[in-house]
Amino acid sequence: MNENHELKKMREGYGDAVIDLAQKDEKIVFVGADSGGHERKWFFENAKERLIETGIAEANSAVIAGALASDGFKPFVLNFAYLHARMYNQISQSIAEDNYPVRMAGYYAGIWGFGGRSHNCITDLAFMRALPNFNVFAAADYWEAKTLVKKVASLDAPSYIRLSGVPTPTVYDSEPEFSPFKKHLDGKDCTIFCHGTMVHEALQACLEEKMSVSVVNIPQIKPLPKEEIIHEAKTTGGAVVVEEHSYIGGLAESISSLLSENYPIPIKKICVDDIFPVSVRMEEENVYEKFGISRNQIKKAVKSIINKK
Repeated sequence: MNENHELKKMREGYGDAVIDLAQKDEKIVFVGADSGGHERKWFFENAKERLIETGIAEANSAVIAGALASDGFKPFVLNFAYLHARMYNQISQSIAEDNYPVRMAGYYAGIWGFGGRSHNCITDLAFMRALPNFNVFAAADYWEAKTLVKKVASLDAPSYIRLSGVPTPTVYDSEPEFSPFKKHLDGKDCTIFCHGTMVHEALQACLEEKMSVSVVNIPQIKPLPKEEIIHEAKTTGGAVVVEEHSYIGGLAESISSLLSENYPIPIKKICVDDIFPVSVRMEEENVYEKFGISRNQIKKAVKSIINKK
């Protein structure tokens, strides 16, 4: 793990990994819809024939990507997380139904962002998880974003990677090996399941408060690593699930459903309320506190679970 907590953008890790893969595989195509950064620039300067720009016709980008995948190409599609809802019908009919291996990614997922309450997306896991055939992932930092890009490149199925849009603290100091279940701390009283930005926040909570708590990163939201989660629940007997996402339809709801059917234990969800999050500035303090998902709320939830046990 990285103890320096350097701030880096997940989407830069995404772009670095896509470029690295595209340099080695001429079948990789980048499909943009007025989105993208240095990876789009790389394709424009080095492989213009493998760059397709649809402008703000986001739905068309999904259809084009599905067509490319049907012909043996390997399309990567990047856009704002919330815009995947705008192209949802096309994703369902042109990608998911025929199980075409299109690699999609959504950034500005979560409460951080500058585009207003329409752009800050806390519902993407809910609607992307609902698509049959889709694999769904969430990156904890810049380094894990690179790992997940390479993971989805190896899948013969459609996929979605969730990315924050702003610089976030690094959890790792290099690319980690892919695992759908990553235990960072090992305790006996409670398990904190988390993903994305909340991995760092959960680890900080445990540094600030002496607790015998396990911290588990779940970067693979679908399919869920069910056996590992159930085994962990049996080990500690209590769980807190933390995510920068609505409490509806994300990892918290998924784990709660899994354990209620297989090994019921006390569970508390630390998630964003059922709201449209307003924009926040980078210099604004206590943003996680404002939306109820800070390390302080995590500590309180853990104590609550331990008391219930």
